[in-house]
Amino acid sequence: MSQTQTSDAGGRTTGNAEIREEATLEIVSRVADVKGCKPWELEPLSKVTDPDAIEELVRCSSDVQFEIGFDYEGGRVTVESDGGVTYEYPTETPA
Repeated sequence: MSQTQTSDAGGRTTGNAEIREEATLEIVSRVADVKGCKPWELEPLSKVTDPDAIEELVRCSSDVQFEIGFDYEGGRVTVESDGGVTYEYPTETPA
């Protein structure tokens, strides 16, 4: 699947799938990539939000713009109506 992704030194990773993946798969994949682990090593997404509700919002949002956010795995996930997913994960700065 083709996608655009950018990262910066602050641990922020963004991307809009050119071909839409399921939003929840995109969330878990992006978080695992940023944290450097396998998706199955993460806390289940359903422990912090309703994955079905996210999928329904993205699927039915062709006429409405929105942005939802929630804390997950020590960072902040933002999902936009166009299916874009952002994960902001704090990185340690040198003392």
